[in-house]
Amino acid sequence: MGSAVVNVLLTFNLIKARPFFQLLLLLKICALLLLLNYSPFSYALTVHPDWLQQSLDKADQLNDKNPSLALDFTLEILANPKEILNSQGKAALYSRIAEYNYFLDQLEQSQKYIDLFYTLEADLTSSDGISVLLVHAGLFAVQGKSKQAMELYLQAKNNAEITENKKLLADSYGAIASSFSENYNDSEALKYYHKAFIVIQELGDELEMAYLNIQMARSYSYIYDDKKAIEFANKAISYFHANQYYYDELLAYNTLASVYMQMSEYDNAIASYQKVAEVSKLVKNENFIDIAYIGFAKAYFQKKEVNKAQHYYSLYLAHAPSPSSPFSQLDRILFAGQIAFANQDITLAEESIKEMELVLNSLENDSSTSWHIGLLDLKTDVAVFAEDYKKAYLLQEKARKLVSTYQNSEREKVRSKFKVMFDTDQAILQNQVLERDKQLDKAALENANQQQKLQLIIIIAVSLFALGLGFFINRQLKSSKMLHKLANTDTLTELANRRYTFIYAENKLSQIKKNSGILSLIIFDIDHFKNINDTYGHAGGDIALKDVSELANEYVRNNDVLGRIGGEEFLIVLPHASAEQANEVAERIRQAIDSAKITIDGKQVHITASFGIAQLNNEHSTFNQIFHQADIALYQAKNSGRNCIKLAD
Repeated sequence: MGSAVVNVLLTFNLIKARPFFQLLLLLKICALLLLLNYSPFSYALTVHPDWLQQSLDKADQLNDKNPSLALDFTLEILANPKEILNSQGKAALYSRIAEYNYFLDQLEQSQKYIDLFYTLEADLTSSDGISVLLVHAGLFAVQGKSKQAMELYLQAKNNAEITENKKLLADSYGAIASSFSENYNDSEALKYYHKAFIVIQELGDELEMAYLNIQMARSYSYIYDDKKAIEFANKAISYFHANQYYYDELLAYNTLASVYMQMSEYDNAIASYQKVAEVSKLVKNENFIDIAYIGFAKAYFQKKEVNKAQHYYSLYLAHAPSPSSPFSQLDRILFAGQIAFANQDITLAEESIKEMELVLNSLENDSSTSWHIGLLDLKTDVAVFAEDYKKAYLLQEKARKLVSTYQNSEREKVRSKFKVMFDTDQAILQNQVLERDKQLDKAALENANQQQKLQLIIIIAVSLFALGLGFFINRQLKSSKMLHKLANTDTLTELANRRYTFIYAENKLSQIKKNSGILSLIIFDIDHFKNINDTYGHAGGDIALKDVSELANEYVRNNDVLGRIGGEEFLIVLPHASAEQANEVAERIRQAIDSAKITIDGKQVHITASFGIAQLNNEHSTFNQIFHQADIALYQAKNSGRNCIKLAD
């Protein structure tokens, strides 16, 4: 789903223009998800007449492809309704019109319909209410009012929690994360992105996950994890292209280009901007070509090819709309000043400096650090040109302090990034372990009761001591086996469970490392498992899981362990096996699953699986590291079309 507000966002994509890009990108994603998804709780509170509900659904569908069409359609409903609209119906229309105007960068109109929504005293815990809160927060953010924006983001989150609406809760987490990232708090941003990721993963919505991937690509780029940033951007591109969401594909390519710009890989950035230009033709909206023009201009400027930069910047100015926010103004003014200085037009450069200072004075410092640094750099260039080296030195010293302040505080945040994510995962796993422990305690209590009964029999029936003792021992053995099985076995597939598989892998790895041996891991999961559950129900999904488990178990050696570690995810631990040997095992399992005739509800279902493989080596010597590499390889297999095997680099 695309929009003209994304136009402006993408257009003003100077690498230092981080607050503007990140915030508008967030609002686009969050608002889209809000429009597309209503929780059962909210839906129960907002029941519209059939004709209106059908019209609202159609507006949402139009918005997937073109928000201009959605806006025109919704305004027509408001102007000529089939029946008199009640306050709930008006609120639903006002909410959508505010969002569509926001997407199209018509910010005054967006605010107008937000105000109309508030006059209805509509329920802010409804889907429409939470949507309005997020858009209103976005308008504050575009104006540089980050504190007011955060207050509304948190209110939206709290309302989503109250209504138990997971989809809107995920949107709110994403909004909060993006706001933190905009204000250079990348550690907190990653924590909330991860929360959003977990909720969206539970919902199983691939479109929402693609939107989140764009946000996370930008955030990882800010902390210089370029490999991860590129990976997330490419995931989003693949999904949008496959489903013909050309607006969003264009946005994702622009995100990828900005990552390359930060990496100083300007040729790759230009290639990505070329993709932006190509996809803009598919969008069939001439306004989007200005995104490519400004991208080319900035990339060629960084390559010191000023003539080309000037050419594309001229095309951009002739085509782009006037900036509608302080951040877009700052971006245009700063780049104009840089171009002017490169052409030795010092008068124009100084005018740009004055314009920037006026705009910056109206903004909060927390959201404009990068702009202050860019302004100081431009002032330094002008001072050096005027041979005022003392002034240039003082300006650069001030710029260095701003950069140092951010980097010094950020280093600690970045170091804690993976710990934050790890702790979140561990909290989820701990909840599962606690549930398992409850079952163990219950079994242990039953065992203790049985012991008491047997002891009573022994005391009363001395003559039957031998028989009672034998019975007691037999029951003890059964109880012990039951406890052991309950603690270490997945009840559905009867494979090793996640806890036992991980403990076994850790122990084997410790032994192997002492003897300089090798060990490999295979992670695989069933492709499109959600479709099986949706089609045949969870009972059908259980049949698929058990059949796949039995097939895979046939190819596992005696000293290997095959465990179920997630819903449809499995892990094979192969001691004394190289990655190549593991690949052979994985290929046999893949072929067996691919060719198997699995019957569910009397129908033969074709099932496939994707595999990721990693091996112990000098760079990845702990279980968590090897597991992480295998997991990355699994995602690569998924992105390569599924039903295949990928080895970690």
